[in-house]
Amino acid sequence: MDITGKIEEVNQSDSLLLVVFYADWSPHCEWIEPLLHEFEKPVNIVRVNIESNRKVADAYEIEIAPSFVLQRKGKMLWEKTGEVFPGELRDVIEMFKN
Repeated sequence: MDITGKIEEVNQSDSLLLVVFYADWSPHCEWIEPLLHEFEKPVNIVRVNIESNRKVADAYEIEIAPSFVLQRKGKMLWEKTGEVFPGELRDVIEMFKN
């Protein structure tokens, strides 16, 4: 299944979806993966390379990596561009998980 299909599938459910936009050349990629592993249980995570999946990035109007979008049923709940600290992401997920 392609990335768009994964996003659409999760948006059909009541689950939280965290769309993570990254670029291989970005130095931030090194700290993103360990951070995301902590949150794979409470939310669905879809990783989008902004270079190879430009259509998806454009649909979200993403120009900068990393960028994070938390949504439920296709509705954006939270968005952040740049560095995200584990505590910040944890607080946001806790706020919207119910």
